[in-house]
This record gives sequence, C-alpha cells and structure tokens, in this order.
Amino acid sequence: MPKPEAAWGVVAASALGLATGIATTIVATFGIFSAALTVEFGWNQGDIFAALMVVTVVAAVLAPLMGAWVDRYGVRRVIGLSFIAEALIFLSFYWQGESLASFYGRYAALAFLGLGTTHVAFARLITVWFEARRGLALGLALSGVGIGGFLWPLLIQGVIENFGWRLAYVSITSVILIITVPVLFIWVREPSRTQGSQSDSVSRRDTPRNEAATDRTAQSSPLLTGLSLGEAVRQGVFWRLVLAFFLVGFAIQSLLVHVVPLLRLRSIDASYAALAQSLMFVAVTSGRLVTGWMMDRIFAPRVAAGFVIVALAGVMLMASAQSGVWFLVGALCVGLAVGAEVDVLAYLVSRYFGILSFSQIYGVFYGVYSLSGGVGPWFTALSVDQTGAYDFALMTHVGVLATGAAILWWLPRFQQPSGLQGEPAP
Repeated sequence: MPKPEAAWGVVAASALGLATGIATTIVATFGIFSAALTVEFGWNQGDIFAALMVVTVVAAVLAPLMGAWVDRYGVRRVIGLSFIAEALIFLSFYWQGESLASFYGRYAALAFLGLGTTHVAFARLITVWFEARRGLALGLALSGVGIGGFLWPLLIQGVIENFGWRLAYVSITSVILIITVPVLFIWVREPSRTQGSQSDSVSRRDTPRNEAATDRTAQSSPLLTGLSLGEAVRQGVFWRLVLAFFLVGFAIQSLLVHVVPLLRLRSIDASYAALAQSLMFVAVTSGRLVTGWMMDRIFAPRVAAGFVIVALAGVMLMASAQSGVWFLVGALCVGLAVGAEVDVLAYLVSRYFGILSFSQIYGVFYGVYSLSGGVGPWFTALSVDQTGAYDFALMTHVGVLATGAAILWWLPRFQQPSGLQGEPAP
C-alpha cells in the first residue's frame, strides 16, 4: 500500500503545476502586459485581446487530442514536455517586435505546445488517485490556479515597473524552470490501478462509513470503467454541459481578464488594479476549496449553479458600483465562480461519463470552456472599442450567466459509474 503522503504529494504538485501552467499565467498576466504593449507598440485593445481568441481556438481544437494522448501515454511525459515548451515560448517574448502576427504566433504556440500544463492532464491525475474524496482533492489541486493568479499579477507588475515588460516575460520562464519542473519531476506520476484505489485510503480513517464501503468495493475490482467519447456525445447531458459551460465561461473569463482595463478606464491607479486582479484570484482559490468540499456532500450541478448566481450578483455590482469598495466586492464574487466552475466540470465529467476516457472527454469540455474564454474577452474588448465603456458588455454577461445557471440547476442525477468497476452509481 502506498504511503499516505504519496497521494497528497500528487495534489500539492498538481496545485503548483496549475499555478504556473498556461491556464493561469496567460489569464493572470494578460491584462497587465496589455497596458505595456499598448505603450510600446500602439496596439489597441481589440488587437491585443485577439491573441486570447487565437489561444482559445487552438486550445478548443486540440484539447480533445491532448486528452487522448494523456489517456494513452500517461500524464508524466505529457506534463513534463509541455512545461519545458511553455518556459521556452515565454522566453521568446523577450524578442517580441511590432509584428502582431508574431505576437499571435507566440500565444498560439503556448496553446499548442503548453496544453499539457492545463486541467486536461492534472484533472485526470487527481481523478485516478482519489475516489471518496475526489471533490476535495480536485478542489485543493485546482486551487493552484487561484494561488498563481494572486501572485503573478503582483510579480509581473513589479518587474514591469522596475525592469520592463520584456524581462517580465523572462521571469515567468525562470519560475517554471527553477521551481515547477523539478517538483513535478519528483511527484507527478499515475498510480497503478491497485494504487489508484488504495491511495484514497490515506483519508479513510476519518471518511464516513458509506464512503469507506465504496472504497472497499473499488479495491476489489479496480479496473477503470466509463464511456468512450463516441458514447458520451450521444448523451443529452453532454450537450447540456457544453452549452452551460460555454455560457458561463464566456462571461466569467471575460471579466477575469478585463478587471484591470476596466479599473483603469475608471481612472483607478495601476497598482490598485494589479491588486484587484490578485484579490480576484484569492476568491478563485476560496471558490475551489469550498466547491470541492461541497461536491462530496451536495449534488454538484446545484453547487455550480449557486456559484454562477453569486457571479451574476457580482457583475451587477461591478456595473453599478460608485466606489472602489463595492466594485471590489463584485470582482470577488466573480472570482468565486471562476474558482468553482472548472473544478465542478472535472467532477461532473468523472461522475457522468466515468474515467475510462476521462481526459479525452474532459478535453472536449475544456476546449469549449477555453473557446468561450477567448470569445468572451474579445467580445468585451470590441464592445469597449465601439462604445467607450463596459456597460453594454456587463449587462450582456448578466443575461448569459442567468441562462447558464438555469441549465446547471436542472441537470439530471448521476447514472453512470464514477470510474472504478464494482462501485455503485452515486
């Protein structure tokens, strides 16, 4: 039986990986870099934020393929190569010139070669290590996005102010190569099937009796089960999830990357704007931890819908706030929803479709969610360029979030096995 620290070491390493993967580094720093790039090259918001559209289109197309590679070749190889590629591509920004095409090309390369640094690989890693406490483990691991999102804006803003934006890109490379890659090399590995079921025993002593019984059943027959991608797409719940997470991602990811430009448009000091971005990611961390704990106890789609409603209230506060304090409260509400949704998505994929083709199926959803994270910010940027304000975009996001919350609330009960043969459906 593996030592208890093995499973939780995987969780900690996954949190670090997600804190420094492209899903965090791009989103947390893009708004900070945009101001410096505008000054340097004269690009407008529409020009700059089109790079996010490039990233998300590439990610949307390739995420299912990346998921299939992870399912076939294992996470260790895919994650290692992807982090090295991410570091080298960020280093290349030091030589960025006035060409928008090369700027887009670099971000496209990040999405193509760095996709293994995202939830597609790490969500599978956590899912196969944990069963009874899968929600909590996912919440802890995915909270790395919030921790990284808190630290990156402060670091990047400080480096830009003191050394310039080119060395700020180099600083990302340094963190990945000096800290992340060695830790992942030591800790990241997929368990054997027997270890995968036993690893959850690290917390079985204080696990409720019915959960422990579930784990014993899984130990007796630890083969992975579930649907193939072809079988999953024939399920109605698959397409309801696609629509719900596209709508939610469209709104909350747009707000996440636009909080700094929005504050600056309202003449808020740049250092305060960076702090607001960081505090938003603190809420992301809190959302992931709370969501993970709640999903092990409450029907997960209702948990997701609740957090979307919180985000909707946050958008309304951001739209109507007359002071920085109320605007900050609204941003924190949105951050809570950002923290909840990807966590919930990984959990729902494992519960509705099983683990057999988890990464490939999850890759489809992650691709859709990523695509929405490009379309939403681009739509918002174009709206600001046309109207000179964020009012129309914010009201659009209110309607989009209300629709997404309704879809999530009415999702059906879980019917498919959660992934280990012999385990009863939840």
